[in-house]
Amino acid sequence: MSLRHSALRRREFLGRKQLVEQVVSDIGRPGSNLLLVGAAGVGKTSLAVHSLEKLCSQTPGLQVMAFAATEATRRTPLAVFDSVFSEENHLDTQRPERVGEYIIQSCLDHLAGLEGRAGAKAGRLIIHIDDVPLLDQMSEAVLEYLLSRTDVRVILTCRSTPGPSGTLVRAWRDGTLRRIDVPELSLSETGEFAANILPDRAFAVETVEKLHQMTGGNALFLHELLRVLKTSEQLQMRQGLWVWAGELPAGTSLADILRVEIEQLSAEQRAAFEIVALCAPVPLDLLGRQVSLEALEALAESGLIRLSNNSANLGRIVSLTHPIFGEAMEGLLSPAQCRSHYLALYTAAMARYAQQAPQGVAPARPQAAVPQASGSQAAQYVWTGDISELLTVVGWALDAGTEVPMWLLAEAFGYGRMLTDYAFRIRTATLILRHAGAPATLRAQAFISRIEAQRFSNNPEAVSADAQRAQNTVVYLPDGEQRNALAADLATVLADAYVLQQGRWEDALKVLDWAEELLSSSKLPVQAAKIRLRASRGIHLSYGGNMLESARVQSETHMATRSTPHFLPLASTSIISLGQRGEAKQARALARTQMTHAVRSMSKYPLAAGEIIGAWCLSDMLTGNVREASFIYGLMNTAISRNPGHVQIRKTLVAFGQGLLASMNGEWPAAAQNLTLACAELEDFSGTGSEGMLLATLALAHAANGNHVASAQVRQQLLNRTTGESRLLELPSRYALLLAAMYAPNGGEEAEALALIELAGTFDFALMELRALHLLACCAGGGLTPEQLDRARGLARGMDAPLAAPLLASCEHIVAGGVPSRGDAARLLARRGLFVPATPLQILTPREQQLAFLLALGYSNSQITKKLVISKRTAETHAVKIYQKLNIKSRDDIAEALDELEATSRECQRKYDGAGSPLPA
Repeated sequence: MSLRHSALRRREFLGRKQLVEQVVSDIGRPGSNLLLVGAAGVGKTSLAVHSLEKLCSQTPGLQVMAFAATEATRRTPLAVFDSVFSEENHLDTQRPERVGEYIIQSCLDHLAGLEGRAGAKAGRLIIHIDDVPLLDQMSEAVLEYLLSRTDVRVILTCRSTPGPSGTLVRAWRDGTLRRIDVPELSLSETGEFAANILPDRAFAVETVEKLHQMTGGNALFLHELLRVLKTSEQLQMRQGLWVWAGELPAGTSLADILRVEIEQLSAEQRAAFEIVALCAPVPLDLLGRQVSLEALEALAESGLIRLSNNSANLGRIVSLTHPIFGEAMEGLLSPAQCRSHYLALYTAAMARYAQQAPQGVAPARPQAAVPQASGSQAAQYVWTGDISELLTVVGWALDAGTEVPMWLLAEAFGYGRMLTDYAFRIRTATLILRHAGAPATLRAQAFISRIEAQRFSNNPEAVSADAQRAQNTVVYLPDGEQRNALAADLATVLADAYVLQQGRWEDALKVLDWAEELLSSSKLPVQAAKIRLRASRGIHLSYGGNMLESARVQSETHMATRSTPHFLPLASTSIISLGQRGEAKQARALARTQMTHAVRSMSKYPLAAGEIIGAWCLSDMLTGNVREASFIYGLMNTAISRNPGHVQIRKTLVAFGQGLLASMNGEWPAAAQNLTLACAELEDFSGTGSEGMLLATLALAHAANGNHVASAQVRQQLLNRTTGESRLLELPSRYALLLAAMYAPNGGEEAEALALIELAGTFDFALMELRALHLLACCAGGGLTPEQLDRARGLARGMDAPLAAPLLASCEHIVAGGVPSRGDAARLLARRGLFVPATPLQILTPREQQLAFLLALGYSNSQITKKLVISKRTAETHAVKIYQKLNIKSRDDIAEALDELEATSRECQRKYDGAGSPLPA
């Protein structure tokens, strides 16, 4: 069988015009992203390429940059993007957004350098990535950033099995990624496809049916089957029609056909194809002399591989025409053969790129000395290739199972530890730890990197297994700045892993104690390392509920870090704590100064600005600074809508903020809608300690809307959560749940209010204690005791929170016999973001009661329509029904009528309380 019928292995897309039009339409707008999902060989890549060609012909100026992920690229961080990397520092960051920005600019520079494509702009760039399930972890993180850009279009292909990753599913749910399922060819499309492959004669109807039955409508299978049938002369001409005269064994698959073709290759071509299948795409120069150019050209002519000049930086690139060809080849190789090929590739690359540095000449990049036998001098080696080639070659060595020289392993580890490819980090760190000649300092760094990678890989058992060995390694290092820095690194990494994975805050504090004790014995300055440890201690003390000790640590750390950004890790915790204590002015002042540091230190603390804004808004909401919180959220929404950085913020994060703001303004339908959207991807908030507050506020929004079933379901979801969460937001969360309970027919829970008062006192959160005392007054039949009222007065006098005075006024109003949800105090509380639930009234529907409550508080019809998301006509209709049921003539009488109804309802409830049962419906 001849393999040189390249005309029978063309990859143009045939048929399915409606599908092409859909793809062109969906990817036609800047910022639009598309995922094509289908079985292997169904034609996803051909569909993408053909659709992009059509789009480019319709819209001049569009630029397309294509990448392909394979099993080989998955083993090396960012290898899929090698064709656009040129500078040696392209991996000098662990931030996917920085790598993504670099990739976009590199794509534009590369396209601008091609003939006839000058002046490429981001808004005209389309990035095409094949087989995204084969991306490494770092590349997937970069892809998530690319999908968030509004000035770049991304089109992806993905096999149905294993299917889209969690990142792609979240993007699809978020609305930043559209999905099209690419079906198999229909019977008529099979005939059309076959006629395009062999256009000189028509196919017999029986032959088309037979082809469709054998291939299941798989485009690639049909392509290869026609090729085999033509070259083996099983397709015969009868009466002017192509007829399939022979038979193939039952169950013959696409892989079977490809393996037969591979077996027909010459020895030289087979050897070359085996290597390409294991490492493509790869620069031709990196293959060295392991393959002959003649064999590669023959494989390219047969259509199995491609030789392209699409990279000005790396020369000719060798890639597979379709990943299935490589998979078929790998299936014919034994593990020993694979290791042998990887070893040969690694040996050839080392001979070419690893050179011993001349004595007295410093290497271009810092290198690690190879440890020699005692008494001998360590040799210095340098890697003369690119960083991406370095990581690829180290990957080959790992796959070959051969020992990697320490200098090469150290350099790969130095770059790899900055990446979010945790699997690669664990592999390289493990090799260093197993290497007998690894320096102690490098071993300590390897432990820290591996523990951090295991934490992000959600492997707490592995973290625990490494902890003691890592600590011992650091302890035995000689005293010095490096040991002190490594001790602080290890302690903070371990503390985060203990707390965020398992809630083991006591163990986190113990490992911080260990590091501080080690630093105290040092004879060198350790101020910077101590500040890091103190900041971590403050965070984890709050996590565990030791708020008094945390406050002391926060104060000391803030004093020690004035006018510097070193307080940033602790800033959001401190701002939220100040808000709960009622120190509104101090919280806002701290937020302003730390925000300045966050903006100036964006490269070192990339998440600090967002965390501070969130904490600032939450503190304002707790203290009753409604206008200020609304203003900050307004600025955020304006910035998001203008999108100067062309990056879309995750909708779940935006929805959480908008939901909290809506609940503060009493806009309960909008609050429920936004918070429900945020809860759809609850893992977005994992590790922030805000999951509990998100669920509790959603339960409150449902209850305020009268949807008590949904509120109970969310409450149960919150109670079922078993992962340890920060206690910093425990009081606001439980407070929201108590408010939700007060909307229910059974009313509030007096015991829970008492528990919140006690907990707030323990935490020394004065404002939250005053809030809890107020809810106790609302829940208890007789309001507060004299002692409790005196306590409320003392708390209110000692804080500057705007909410304090209305809370105290409402407590005094209730003690005097007033209705909690009515009167001037209730109106003031509502203006400060606290809507006191009214006693449920059976005479009114839930919607009528919502409207009556707002009318009694003095809100106008236009304000009510906004809060309840109803039309003005609907509001007027509800108002008329309320007047009729309450037997009143105007809104001026509504508050008095509701007071009378609530008094009657409470009296009836007291009659049933003796039996411990609620008022019957």
